Amino acid sequence: MADLSLESARRHAREAGEDLVMVGRLARDVPAFLRRPVTLDAARGQTVLELRQRERRFLRLVDHAIYARPSSPYRWLLAQAGCEPGDLHALVRQEGLEGALRRLAAVGVYVRFDELKGQSEIVRGSARLTVTDRDFDNPFCRPHFPAPTGGSRGRPTRVRRSLGGMRDLAVTYLLAQEAHGIRNPRNVIWIGPAPVWAFINAKMGRTVDAWFSPTHPLPRVARAGFEYVRVLARLAGHRLPALQHCHLQEPERIVRWIAEHHRGDRPLLVNTRVSSAVRIAVAASQRGQPLAGVTFHARSEPLSEARRRLIEQTGARVLPDYAATEMSGMAYSCPDATASDDLHLATNRYAAIERERAVFENGPAVRALLMTALTPTNPKVILNTEPGDSARIEQRACGCALGSIGLRTHLSEIRSFEKLSSEGSTFARGNVLQILETVLPARFGGSALDYQLVEEEGGDAATLLVLRVHPSVGPLDEGALRTTLLAELGKDSAMDAYQAELIRRAESVVIRRLPPLATRAGKVLPFQLARAGAEVAAPV
Repeated sequence: MADLSLESARRHAREAGEDLVMVGRLARDVPAFLRRPVTLDAARGQTVLELRQRERRFLRLVDHAIYARPSSPYRWLLAQAGCEPGDLHALVRQEGLEGALRRLAAVGVYVRFDELKGQSEIVRGSARLTVTDRDFDNPFCRPHFPAPTGGSRGRPTRVRRSLGGMRDLAVTYLLAQEAHGIRNPRNVIWIGPAPVWAFINAKMGRTVDAWFSPTHPLPRVARAGFEYVRVLARLAGHRLPALQHCHLQEPERIVRWIAEHHRGDRPLLVNTRVSSAVRIAVAASQRGQPLAGVTFHARSEPLSEARRRLIEQTGARVLPDYAATEMSGMAYSCPDATASDDLHLATNRYAAIERERAVFENGPAVRALLMTALTPTNPKVILNTEPGDSARIEQRACGCALGSIGLRTHLSEIRSFEKLSSEGSTFARGNVLQILETVLPARFGGSALDYQLVEEEGGDAATLLVLRVHPSVGPLDEGALRTTLLAELGKDSAMDAYQAELIRRAESVVIRRLPPLATRAGKVLPFQLARAGAEVAAPV
């Protein structure tokens, strides 16, 4: 225990030192970053050039960030597969980038979601490698600020982001907005105080007109970081609005802001989570407030047909995206979409293939996405790495502006098999299993087979977390059960606590005294993504 406490203290001291370096680097580099907003012509030119050089950029990144680094987990994986640098170069020439990536995946060169998070060893045959999330850091990405994720149990993950990465995200986002006819919009943000969107909008030459946070009070570190970014922006001649609190159950406040400030002379872009966009649309419908000219940049959760309909019936439009903290801005909505979540993959910055694998030992199989990052500004080195989702990949000439520039790979039907998601908050599957199989039975009775968490889409298109508890467990205090579940989900880090608080405020946890659901194959899974197309049959 003493060794663990000492290691924890050392880690916190190391991270505090890194944070101080980033604080200074951010102050030094922000003025130059904001001095030159990216233009539409520059965004198109950069994207076209990157598409022409995909294979060359991939090989250069692998040579310098993997083969030249003995500590890289990918170098270990390539060595296990007997793939030397010359072999990889020849493979790419012969098979093309995606073809080479499929060949590599077939011989074990891939990284699973839990491995990327440092939650488990990498095991290939009889060979094993212990890794941490930091082992995947990109050595060429000079970070300016941390972006925390939910993290693995007992150790939150901090992904270190750079202003160079913000520029790349601004390029893709600008092209996506232009494709959807969104030019010089007013911008409203209803998410937490992460500086990512402050930097992206500033790099696009856009202002943020209002910024609302769904949680109050915010952690002191989060609020201090936001205020620091505001000061730096102001010194560089850019204005960021003060952070305002808007409870998740008060979307009427956002509707009132829209009614007061949206004149129709400019588009209005609302950057928020999918479920929050639905809340605003429902509130607007109830007030009789049309949302023509409003586009929701709807993020962090799947956009179903039901959710899209609720938003669009107000006259608003939706621009969904697909991203992860380690792999930002992977895809943006197609203006000529054939499905609610039909997105263009940013193939100038990523490659995507699929690999069939079991969710867990003897569990159901999924077609897992494997992503590869092609840019040196990505915070992590990503080679055939799972974001924890499955998706449909297809090549299609849709005729929209994104397709005409060369982004012809489409993703759709994106569903998580490794993350529980609600209100844009995510928790790793391993964390949830520990709670359902160990914590709740010990505290409330029953066994590991009596508790099941099912993600469902409610009648109002909001994501519900349904905790099914077998009736055989007997009488229990549902309020205490709900409180315990949220406390356990949020206990390991400030980010976990923040995400659990969002879910609590949204009243998204529902308890039902019902037997767990079984798949058609008869398996009872403690963690069920019902809206993700799981083969649910009947209670057992």
